[in-house]
Amino acid sequence: MQRLFILGAMLLCLLTGCTQNLFRPASKTTYQKLTVAPNYQYRIRKDDKFTLSVWDHEELSVGSIYSITQADSKWVLVDAQGKVTLPRVGAFPVQGLTINEAETSLKEVLGKWIVNPQLTIKILNRQATVLGEVYAPGPVLLEKERNTLVEVLGRAGDFKDYADKTHVKVLRTSPEGAVNETEIDLTSIARTELNSLEVLPGDVVYIPARRGKEFSLRAGSAVAVASGVSALLLLTRIILAL
Repeated sequence: MQRLFILGAMLLCLLTGCTQNLFRPASKTTYQKLTVAPNYQYRIRKDDKFTLSVWDHEELSVGSIYSITQADSKWVLVDAQGKVTLPRVGAFPVQGLTINEAETSLKEVLGKWIVNPQLTIKILNRQATVLGEVYAPGPVLLEKERNTLVEVLGRAGDFKDYADKTHVKVLRTSPEGAVNETEIDLTSIARTELNSLEVLPGDVVYIPARRGKEFSLRAGSAVAVASGVSALLLLTRIILAL
């Protein structure tokens, strides 16, 4: 009986040790480059959180970055018609405009009351979502105009032990509403190419687990139990021999 028990424990050890090789994908997927135009600029969307800062005119600002008493929670939502309601200006269309275009348009409007208005627009909810085998999954705020995949993954806490780096997926919704999926093998990309992989607001980055993760975890638990039982049997034999 004891020999059978030891044989079973050894078998579990062997299975645990070869799990990664046994369930590793047979071939790597073709690398597809995430291309973003060199002149890319974010365009304001419905439901964006919009702030306006007008220098020396706090009464015209919403969540002003210039005010010492600024409340971080101040913003206006881009409504279903693609407009924001601003002090004195009223409903102002911004959907589809870049931030630079919106600032230029607002300067023209505010120029009716202010000489050479200086203003800044910020969108507070430009973010991507990272899911799967990372330590801090969830939304990642994209504060810059251009953000690489490496930067986004770093802010999501980096990969867990069972992350499958050969099948990283990026889901991107086109302006027409179609969802396009790009699969990337991060283990086969040159360092120079890695910097060209960019993540845009609204993207979903998914890192799957390697095949056999559940089996490996269960086998590891079984080995731990078997080791405990073996130690208990050995201790029992020592006690009985005294």
